[in-house]
Amino acid sequence: MRYQAVCLIAALLAVPTSGLSQTAAPVPTAAAAPGAPAPAMPAGHPAVGANPQAPDAAEELEQDAVVSNSGIPSGVIQVKLVNEKGQPWPNADVKLGVQFQKISEGEQHSEKFTKTDAEGLAHFSGLTAGSDFSYRVSTKNGPAEYASEPIQLKPEFGAAALLHVYPVTRNIEEASIGSRGFVYVETRDDVFQFEVLFRYFNMGSVTWVPQDARMRLPEGAKAFKASDSTEDARFEEDPGHGVKLAGTFGPGQRNVSFRFQVPRHEESSASFRFGLPPHTAEIRFIAEAAPTMQLDIDDFEKPQTDVNQNGQRVVVTRHVAKRGEAPLKTFTAQLSGIPTPGNGRWIAVLIALGLAALGAGVLRGVFGEDAQVDLQERDAERARRVLLDELVDLTRARKNQVIGPSTYESARRVLVEALSRIVSTNPGLGKKSKQRGAAKGGKKAQKGAVA
Repeated sequence: MRYQAVCLIAALLAVPTSGLSQTAAPVPTAAAAPGAPAPAMPAGHPAVGANPQAPDAAEELEQDAVVSNSGIPSGVIQVKLVNEKGQPWPNADVKLGVQFQKISEGEQHSEKFTKTDAEGLAHFSGLTAGSDFSYRVSTKNGPAEYASEPIQLKPEFGAAALLHVYPVTRNIEEASIGSRGFVYVETRDDVFQFEVLFRYFNMGSVTWVPQDARMRLPEGAKAFKASDSTEDARFEEDPGHGVKLAGTFGPGQRNVSFRFQVPRHEESSASFRFGLPPHTAEIRFIAEAAPTMQLDIDDFEKPQTDVNQNGQRVVVTRHVAKRGEAPLKTFTAQLSGIPTPGNGRWIAVLIALGLAALGAGVLRGVFGEDAQVDLQERDAERARRVLLDELVDLTRARKNQVIGPSTYESARRVLVEALSRIVSTNPGLGKKSKQRGAAKGGKKAQKGAVA
């Protein structure tokens, strides 16, 4: 993934873009999501490292979290499962994922299983502490999976983990789900590189597990790659349709992202049609843009220009669903004024090819001697001038960042090869023109003297 794009998207998530109207409905603060940094402990919770009266350290946690505690023996992870009301979740299967990773030995994975007792408690013992081992506790409720953040045990004592298990639905209308989407596009030499991020909010107590939540991508989309994440929520490739949401969207907040590419042709405009997943409350489109480029999307706010963290010009616009109106399902983004390489270089190459054909005709005696010299020198000189002019224009375009390094190198290589061919085919190019010009001048002088 292109890290500059991700940084800009992250900044936009935190701070509204300058110049855009701030009409989006406020998003309530969500509970901490699995995988997020552990929240502050509630009032009355023993400090990390303290020795509580009871060993059941997880019992006093109010949110999903993992804490190290000296009241738990070394090498032990204590798990407590509770339902949406905080009541124990008994007789449930609990899995402990074990990851061992060491440079000299590689990476290994294993699993351990147990069940919760009548109080919703489960224990894993005999575990190894240290930075080489990482553990992750998880449980399932139907198609939903709930997991803790990664756990690294300290040598002195064990850890306590609390997980909530919620009711589950496949129907998004039965869950309090909303999302904000961000689409970032960068124009490269041969492709349009897209980065897509959706932030999902579940403000209820029912988990949503998507079944047919799809997002249609522009025609020609390729090279799909989902971002690495420790959470179960994700986008997956959906051949023939685009991508689809999968995994578990429990109460709280989840970020899901991916990237893909669309082939770029040497045209000054491009169109990209998207189909949005359900319950998209806001969608923002950001395009890295040269000074000549413009962005237009129907029913979106007027595009505004800004500068990203790398000093690059970006054009930004968005659509925010208004209260009472149907959410946006599709949109088409139009990019215009895209810089394209000039066609002079290809004309020059064709001239060079024509010159080669002309040389072949000369060797076969198709033209007379004078015609041979005149035609060959005239076309060779014309091709040389065109090629040199194109090299100058190409260098200027690269200096002004109108074209990228790959386009510059490939076009320069074609021009230099064509120029070399002309020079090698006509070793006296330039000298003969001067000699013939001097000869013509001498003849005119003689005619003048005779007169």
